[in-house]
Amino acid sequence: MPDFCIETHVVDLCHVGEPFVTLAKRYTPLQALPAAFPPTSGIRAHPTNACTLVLAHALGYHKETWEPVISHLFSQALADESGPNITEIWTFDSPDHGESAPLNRSIPTSALRSGRVSCRAYGSVILALMRSELLQNPSDSRLVLVGHSAGATGVALLSTYPPSPKDVPVSSIIMIEPWMVHPDIAITAEVRALNESLSQSGLRRRDAWSGRDEARAYFGTRGVWKDWDARVLDLYVRYGLSPAPPTHTSGGVVLSFPRHNEGVAYADLGEGQDALKRLSGLCSSVPVHIILGETQSVASKAIQAMLCNRDQGRDMESITILPKTGHMAPQQSPKLVAEAIWRILVSSRPMKISLGKL
Repeated sequence: MPDFCIETHVVDLCHVGEPFVTLAKRYTPLQALPAAFPPTSGIRAHPTNACTLVLAHALGYHKETWEPVISHLFSQALADESGPNITEIWTFDSPDHGESAPLNRSIPTSALRSGRVSCRAYGSVILALMRSELLQNPSDSRLVLVGHSAGATGVALLSTYPPSPKDVPVSSIIMIEPWMVHPDIAITAEVRALNESLSQSGLRRRDAWSGRDEARAYFGTRGVWKDWDARVLDLYVRYGLSPAPPTHTSGGVVLSFPRHNEGVAYADLGEGQDALKRLSGLCSSVPVHIILGETQSVASKAIQAMLCNRDQGRDMESITILPKTGHMAPQQSPKLVAEAIWRILVSSRPMKISLGKL
């Protein structure tokens, strides 16, 4: 039984001038509170040091992939009464991922980037969430944005949208394994080979199964999936796959995010490079924390070193290295990710900065 309550909301990106809609989930702790305080006040009765988290998933995943991390975060908060009061945690789909993909099938290609939703538009869901006024008591709570890989790119590109009076100031940003490849690194043989491998892997991966049971058995013994936390894999089979369309000859289930789009996205470094430029400005205006996996290729380590280059203005508030963990840290090591996020929340100084145009 989950140790949190879930509400599902539809978020319309018309608030940011984008033609998409997506689904978002609001998680609140299940732990009972004193009767004198409303359930929205969080785990503890004291409203001080209240904190709201918004989590953005990586390319090819879905909003529910964060649930094991969320479970560990609420458990950590319950065990440490002196720590931050996490009032709510939000997750959302990139509009062409997970349960939200069918809602955006008729979007004109002119609104897409090479046939898919751009990282910029994906990140704008956070602004749409703010402007829809779904966040609870935003003026009394620190807002922390957490992005994994492409989700981190989307967070960095938020500042490309015009600000609105409804925007909620951001207290800090946590980026988990951001994939932002500097042009000087992108031209090296090692990084070019890595990107080509990722792109071809996406294009060639299996994308259809007779049913979810067959898919679960397939993922459980292959590739990166066999190293995932079992809860994450179960969630992927449930939310990362969709019933095959009537035109599909074999029936069963297929990837919610088509493999062609995944392969093309891996080959497209442009948005990550734009995000890297923005990141230098972000670091000067809001605390940016980085969480990385210890298990990396030589090319990935070079990308990470350039990402955290202080000489280019990317002076991170903190850098955490997770042991025995790779790029898919929330899927492989959700407990370690939650513990790292919690330590950042505990140590972070309260501050609120508008992300507006830099």
